[in-house]
Amino acid sequence: MIYGFAYLIMVLAISAGWIILAVLKKPDFIEKPLNEVKNKIRPFLNPKDDQ
Repeated sequence: MIYGFAYLIMVLAISAGWIILAVLKKPDFIEKPLNEVKNKIRPFLNPKDDQ
């Protein structure tokens, strides 16, 4: 029975972590490098032919 509670707590903790990461505003030291990486890979993900 203790394993059931441990599993439940683990699932709830992981779910809460994902929700916090998805909803709350990220600090600048995370947001700036993330935007730089997005801007670098964006041309490879959606190439546009200028003709």
